[in-house]
Amino acid sequence: MKNLSEILFQGKERDVMLIQPHFLLRVLSQNQNKIVIEYWNSLNNQEPMGDFVNEPNHGLYSLAASVLQSGYTVEVLDFHTLDMVLRDKENRMIEYSDIEESIIKNKSKIYGISCITVTVDATLKIAEMIKKYHPDSLVVVGGIHPTINSQEMLKNRNIDIVIKGEGNIAIVELINCTKDSSDFDDIKGICYKDKNGNYVETHKRSCHDIDLDELPYPAYDLCSYESLPLMPRVFSSKGCPNGCAFCTCDSYFKTSYDDYKIQFRDPVKVVDEIEHLHKKYNIDFFDFGDLTFMVDKKRAHQLCNLLIERKLNHLRWWCQTTVGRLDAEDLALMRKAGCAQISMGIENSSQEVLDVMDKPVDFEKAINQCKLIRDADIQPVGYWLFGLGDETFEGANRLIQTICYFIENELNEITHIGIPVPYPGSPLYKSPEKFGYTIINHDFSNYWMNSDPLGYGTPNFRTTNLSEDHIYALWQYALMAATEKYKERNRRRMANKLNTLNHGGKSR
Repeated sequence: MKNLSEILFQGKERDVMLIQPHFLLRVLSQNQNKIVIEYWNSLNNQEPMGDFVNEPNHGLYSLAASVLQSGYTVEVLDFHTLDMVLRDKENRMIEYSDIEESIIKNKSKIYGISCITVTVDATLKIAEMIKKYHPDSLVVVGGIHPTINSQEMLKNRNIDIVIKGEGNIAIVELINCTKDSSDFDDIKGICYKDKNGNYVETHKRSCHDIDLDELPYPAYDLCSYESLPLMPRVFSSKGCPNGCAFCTCDSYFKTSYDDYKIQFRDPVKVVDEIEHLHKKYNIDFFDFGDLTFMVDKKRAHQLCNLLIERKLNHLRWWCQTTVGRLDAEDLALMRKAGCAQISMGIENSSQEVLDVMDKPVDFEKAINQCKLIRDADIQPVGYWLFGLGDETFEGANRLIQTICYFIENELNEITHIGIPVPYPGSPLYKSPEKFGYTIINHDFSNYWMNSDPLGYGTPNFRTTNLSEDHIYALWQYALMAATEKYKERNRRRMANKLNTLNHGGKSR
């Protein structure tokens, strides 16, 4: 590993430069919404384990590993980490002049930019810089947003190619093409502009084209020291069995592959990777990146048993799953295997709202599911959303009361309280009227889910019953109510701990 400044600003030439744009809200911490700050501060005694803001981009480092395995050179320019470092060390945010300096110094024939919806503007500005200083280079973009919106991305004159779906094979084939000056027609799963500026889309890849078990481990050696401690994400499967109205996953996978189905890895190979991460990077924690852990119980049980057999169960791990999927036997095994925290999208307390949004959750099972997780000595985490479907003021207030009940009764160790986003590709974006939505803002840089301390703003939609300002106000009210419940719980736990110590016992 190297220092971030060495990676970004010393200047070098590589076969590929992979780029992570910055994506945090453009505000310094001292100028943040006070309600948001107080809410996240109230979680200080808790330990969110999934969705870390400083988690390395697994996809980029996986691509980098495939490039290296093929004998080519690669660097990862992580402007998100630079943004966090500048905020922490210099009390300033990253500026495009910082990025420009790095782009000028780092030369390549191919620049690959990872793009999500909220970074579309940043991606296009970085692409413009690349073409300004390296006009003969190829600008390639990938990620969920470009995969689903390839034609729209290619309308920008600075974007040459879109890789759809997993890019491990395509990125190497693109390097090969630049080396021997061949065209791109035979590369599956890409879109590009031909010499006449026409849109060309090659044949989709098959799920069988990429064997997840044969991919090299992500090249985390390319991370900077400033990225430490390393918080890796390990996938035992790719895909999701659900099709929630506010989610793009189903659209992403079906756009990427002509025979989409959930792909599973060999549990032995998964545990091999975890052991590698522990030995090489001395990790004591990791995330399972599966969108629904335990979608195949037999495989998940085998995975947990392998962690125990190979004495890797001292490593703590996080996963996410669907309400009602886990029973007491599952949870006992997961806890023994090292599971410390489980996140679930409960979303709403109204079954009618959940059904309208095609959310496969039986709310009546949510309380019992969280109790089972808690009683297994695993922390339950709940994802909640305001502004779903035909939610009313009364319904939103009931939801706030429900969230408070879950906190007060330790059914949620941590809550992620957010607002749905009609991301391009989601059913909510394709048919907003079906769900009672009116999209009022197409500025993707403001497409925040409001579930992160530096990722929030007024919703980009209104519903039949609630305006965008109503939804934002209800969300803030929910944060305030949750904050008070967390403070009460923290005081209660501290009192119990002191009482235990005063009586000569040991606190848990």
